[in-house]
Amino acid sequence: MNILHHKSWHVYNKDNVERVRQDEAKAEEEAKKKQEKVILAESEARLDLLRKRANAHLPAEQQQTVIQHVNLFQDLQENSTNDEHEAEKKAQQDKQDRQLTMYLDKGASKEDQPWYTRSKQSDEKYRDQYKFKSKQDKKEDQKYKRKRESIRLIEDPLEYISKSQKKKHKEDRKKRSEGKSKEKEKTLTMDELRAKRLERERAEQARLKSLFLDDQQEPDVLDDRKRSYNSQFNRDETFEANQKNKRSSRYRA
Repeated sequence: MNILHHKSWHVYNKDNVERVRQDEAKAEEEAKKKQEKVILAESEARLDLLRKRANAHLPAEQQQTVIQHVNLFQDLQENSTNDEHEAEKKAQQDKQDRQLTMYLDKGASKEDQPWYTRSKQSDEKYRDQYKFKSKQDKKEDQKYKRKRESIRLIEDPLEYISKSQKKKHKEDRKKRSEGKSKEKEKTLTMDELRAKRLERERAEQARLKSLFLDDQQEPDVLDDRKRSYNSQFNRDETFEANQKNKRSSRYRA
């Protein structure tokens, strides 16, 4: 226990105690400086506010003005300009801009353009303007026409009413035509179903009739005396026996 205060990590070591004392003194000094800065800023703000309040009560002549250079020809310089000098200066500036910004949106002048582009541009007056319009231009034209049409209809109520009635009649005719086509399709479908039903009924009646007739027929009597000879074997003998049988039956009759 007696040697703990000699260890470097011990809190009560002389070096550690001195380091803590220095840190506390430094922190206290920094806090004092911050407090002094706050007090100075508050005092300056208060002084500025008092000055503004004091100047507000003074007349305009006694207020503090900014000292400037006295120019006796200020009005003359502001109201009068040299037009020729301004035009020359502007032309020189434009020339310089064209030289420096030739590659930008302004492009080259007409004199600097090649002959094939000038010839195409000269023929533009003979072109059909609507034919060579882009899709965007055509859309804008259609949009403008629709807008003008709506404005014209608003200004003329009678025309608006007549146009709305025409549109309504057109829609009614379209609906009626669609209804007729649907009814026609429905009628054709009903006729087809009726024909199929009649065909099924006829087939069923024929089947029943055939079954009924088969039931009414007498069954064959299996009598050996009524059987004829089989001609599969002994054709000649069988034929002669049949002929003899027919002749004998004829004589008996």
